[in-house]
Amino acid sequence: MCHSESTLVQRKGVKDAEFEGKVRFQEAPAQKVQTSSDDWGSVWIVCAIMAIVSWVTMPATLATKEPTAQHVWYYGWLAALSTGLGAFPLLFMSKPSDFWLGVSNAIAAGMMLSASVSLVTEGVALDPDGAALMGHEVSHTVRVCVGMVLGMLFVVFTKSWVEGYEDLKLGDITGLEATKILLIIAVMTLHSFAEGLGIGVSFCGKGGAQLGAFISASLAVHNVPEGLAVALVLVPRGVSKGKTFAWAICTSLPQPLIAVPVYMFVEQFIVWEPVGLGFAAGAMLWVAVFELIADALKEMSWRMCSFSLSCSFVGMMLISAWIDLVTEADH
Repeated sequence: MCHSESTLVQRKGVKDAEFEGKVRFQEAPAQKVQTSSDDWGSVWIVCAIMAIVSWVTMPATLATKEPTAQHVWYYGWLAALSTGLGAFPLLFMSKPSDFWLGVSNAIAAGMMLSASVSLVTEGVALDPDGAALMGHEVSHTVRVCVGMVLGMLFVVFTKSWVEGYEDLKLGDITGLEATKILLIIAVMTLHSFAEGLGIGVSFCGKGGAQLGAFISASLAVHNVPEGLAVALVLVPRGVSKGKTFAWAICTSLPQPLIAVPVYMFVEQFIVWEPVGLGFAAGAMLWVAVFELIADALKEMSWRMCSFSLSCSFVGMMLISAWIDLVTEADH
């Protein structure tokens, strides 16, 4: 009798376990769909916020011969929003394999290296401003080089400081991956300060309205692949769609924020433009070489890494050259 009761209890336990397993198996897909739905909900919320800000801050007329601080803000804001266009295609992809993570790192590195070259070239080619230190003229080249060194040192010390927090957490991502994401977001955001400085300066002086509009438009086009570079780092590491889209745009928000004070106090800011460009170039150069390329080589051969990196770099340089030609022709 006792043996029969024991057998019945065991059979009941097995059936309960099988039933529970079936329920969990059936519930799993529903949970996955819900997560995907939540991600897209976050994307639409970000889009709604952008639309509201765009509507509220839009000047009465965009075409004007005498730009105001509101015009400078709005053109910088539109340029910042274009960063989200670059991140948008990657919102449709799932977390890739280790190999494609390496490819993503190599492509993002190529984009950052191209941006560094463009920033240095722009800083060196600025018009002379007569800046001097202790009676000696300080050229743009010297200031760009000083900025690059400061940018690299900033990344090194920031990484060292962040790595001191072993429990660092960004959503569900922890440890070294969270540190890497935070570092890249910080560098891309700093890079936008230099671009915002360029927008503010371009709106000053005679013909500033036309030149400022052209510079803002060229930066808007340039921001699209930069948004892609941010997404190529975040999406493969498991960052959600909504957060990736929002972070890509946030990295460019310094453009309108810094453009307005630069426009209002251009004489105080213009001497620091080559330093800012060099700072952003140095920071991006360090991250591209010692973070992204190093990670890419862990997941793929050096030949494949070089090929992906080269294609990305050349593609970005061709886009930059095309933007410069169109801007010069129209101006």
